[in-house]
Amino acid sequence: MGRDTVISIVGIDKAAPENPQEGFQVPAPGLDSESEHRRPLLQRASYPPRISLNGILVGLLCTLLLVVIGFVPVSLPSPLNIGGHAAAYSQLSMIQYTCQLPLALFIGALLGPFMGTASVLLFVLVGLGVEPVFANGGGWQYVTQPGFGYLLGAVIMAYLVGKTFHKAFQKQDNASRSLKLFGQAIAAVAVLHLLGMVYLVGLGVLGQLPWSDLPGWMLRLSVETAPYDLLSTAIFLCMVRQIRLALWLVLY
Repeated sequence: MGRDTVISIVGIDKAAPENPQEGFQVPAPGLDSESEHRRPLLQRASYPPRISLNGILVGLLCTLLLVVIGFVPVSLPSPLNIGGHAAAYSQLSMIQYTCQLPLALFIGALLGPFMGTASVLLFVLVGLGVEPVFANGGGWQYVTQPGFGYLLGAVIMAYLVGKTFHKAFQKQDNASRSLKLFGQAIAAVAVLHLLGMVYLVGLGVLGQLPWSDLPGWMLRLSVETAPYDLLSTAIFLCMVRQIRLALWLVLY
């Protein structure tokens, strides 16, 4: 038996490698050696930044951006116009849209589940206790308003999007990544609006909202805005890594 041969516990001879480390080099997940040298920053930008003072300051700026965007509504055609329903819903032909909810999801993806969620939560707390910065007002009484459930949903989904955003980039090809990002946008917007509608039903159960008004509020807050929320969220998520790279020296 040669000096390079060992006996395993099951009695099978195996040749021991001359270099003990041979065969144990594990490549970086999701990257070949060429990609690792070519795109190290882009791959690192797929993951959220660590909590830092700079990140907290960026989060405060994001909170301010949420406040500002609420005062800049945009007139957009109602999705109910599609299919010849404009005549039946002529009063809903145009809607006043603010992208606060998609922006909240973007902030969660950009800053991660902790700093991003804290930024969105701070916006909600400011609207409740300091200034009426929501699209339809503010103050503690706003918890009984139909739109408050969507703000709570934005806080929850900002955390979940920040927690799972990097998974879209575990695929090698761009098509798979794009589909993953679009799937994340669909899931985030769908769950957010589902939480908002559940809150509406809760207001009805508690007698804070007449049952006869529920369909109208769901139409206004979900059916008419969800397509724009989805489109805005998908665009925002595609921009996250590029903005992280632009803020690399600040966030990382």
